[in-house]
Amino acid sequence: MKEKVTLQDIADRSHVSKALVSRVLNNREVRVSDQKREQILRIANEMNYVPSGQILAASPIPSLNKTIAALLPHIYGTFMSTLADSITKRAYENGYSTLLFDYRQNNALEMKYLDLCHSLNVSGVILDSISNANNNDTYIKKIHSWNLPVVYLDCYPNTNNTTVVTSTNKQSMYRLTESLIARGHKNILSIIQDRSTFTNVSMSRLNGYYEAMDQHGLRGYNEIIYPNRSYDQQPILSLLNSGTRFSAFIIHTGSDVGHFCNLIHKTSYGKELDYELAVFDDFFIGYNDFVSGKNQDVYQRIVCNMSQRPEELAFRSVDSLIDYMKKGPAFVPTQQFIDCDLAFPNAEKANDSL
Repeated sequence: MKEKVTLQDIADRSHVSKALVSRVLNNREVRVSDQKREQILRIANEMNYVPSGQILAASPIPSLNKTIAALLPHIYGTFMSTLADSITKRAYENGYSTLLFDYRQNNALEMKYLDLCHSLNVSGVILDSISNANNNDTYIKKIHSWNLPVVYLDCYPNTNNTTVVTSTNKQSMYRLTESLIARGHKNILSIIQDRSTFTNVSMSRLNGYYEAMDQHGLRGYNEIIYPNRSYDQQPILSLLNSGTRFSAFIIHTGSDVGHFCNLIHKTSYGKELDYELAVFDDFFIGYNDFVSGKNQDVYQRIVCNMSQRPEELAFRSVDSLIDYMKKGPAFVPTQQFIDCDLAFPNAEKANDSL
């Protein structure tokens, strides 16, 4: 049995060339369909592929003392951009500089950046990881073998010997669902995004949704939005255009509100506007959209919003990491769960029109 997965192994499973696999995993320009790219990344993750770690083998390796690295799956949207800004601010206040990596929700790129952090001898890492959440055991063991102080922010591995700072995702989604049920809704569709389907964050939120529905004897429905597919090829469209009618929707990730707007306008819901909407997380409305009034018909249906506290999450993660770096082996791992805040925008207006 092979101990190490190679690019050729992934190429054989994907039925493509080794060169193509290398370009995809290193996020380089290459002519390949989104479906094939996703397949290669999925197979690499399933096979527990870990980069060689020879990123700086031909170069002198500096030592970045007093430097914290932060790895985020993306930096767009209110939540992630505030995390990035707040991590940098808190680190600076404590005398540390920050390296910020956007690994573009790419498992292989995330692991490559972690190898880079190890090679650069950074003081510690704050990691919002989608790889560890997908139970990549090889990946998690490799991080631990480096003895590198790591604090998991937002997403985290399902182990007890790690330090975690995250939100009360299950309990908060339960409250968000309850708020819709209290408004008289019985048929509520839960909507998650495919890239986060298997993270513990999305699964916790999904469990909170189903627990609230079960508590009231209601049937739960869950569907997926695929950001990389055209809106005409989304499986959720079949359900939205079927005989099953929903009076409310819950979007699990604020950055998916735009996708929902484009989808809902392709259905009868877009014309009838006889639904209400709940969103987990804040989201950003572009200036041009705001001025033009684009999608205002959907935004006005948002009656419940569950906001995370990104600044508090970031500050606590930096504080925990600094404590970890100072105490070394004497540091005791902790798991901190930060409350979320429920708000009711547009509630009276939407209620009057139903």
